[in-house]
Amino acid sequence: MRIAIVEDEKENRDLLEKYLADFGKSNGITFSTYQFGDGLEFLSAYKPVYSLVFMDIKMPNIDGMETAKRLRAIDDRVGIIFITNLLNYAIKGYEVDAFDFVLKPLSYTDFSSRMRKFLKRYSEVKRRELVLTVNNKKVRIAVDDICWLEVEGHNIAYHMADGEISVRTSLVNAERELPPYFKKCNSGILVNLNYVQSLEKDRVCVFGQWLPISRPKRKSFSEDVMNYIINK
Repeated sequence: MRIAIVEDEKENRDLLEKYLADFGKSNGITFSTYQFGDGLEFLSAYKPVYSLVFMDIKMPNIDGMETAKRLRAIDDRVGIIFITNLLNYAIKGYEVDAFDFVLKPLSYTDFSSRMRKFLKRYSEVKRRELVLTVNNKKVRIAVDDICWLEVEGHNIAYHMADGEISVRTSLVNAERELPPYFKKCNSGILVNLNYVQSLEKDRVCVFGQWLPISRPKRKSFSEDVMNYIINK
């Protein structure tokens, strides 16, 4: 798990890194930590690869609240835990969908309590997110936003409600990253059963788009759809 620490005081950055190492050792988790001295440094180097950001509120150049607002413009999913010595600033953090806050001076007891809460949510969210490489850039997408995947040459097109992205990979590799409610209607198309709207003998309507069902998949795919509807 990658975690960014955005804090202008090196003493606090190092203390948080130590807390993360201790917490990880006690709970069998490996953290990769990245330190940033201010918000501008963090934003200029930002890539959507972090699971969590510890963000100090009072920093030079731009404060943590403004940094968080700019962060949310490019990544609305990464977790944010504010670091502050003023409770009223922590409360304002909910304007940028902050997960939580820790008060200064930092204590391990307070820190570990926040981490346990975050990891509980992260374990749920992680199953629903993918980080894909698109044109040499990392892009984070929600699994439940994917309507279907389709082979296009050496690439896989991820069709979503608001558009599509193309990733150089195989359907086999893509399927490994997805939950079991993604099923093949033919050898080149993987369907999110949540978006099935209508089913016929040789085609399925997925989010308004009719997709072909191959002869070898007719029986198994129809059963997959029916079982999913019943179990859901």
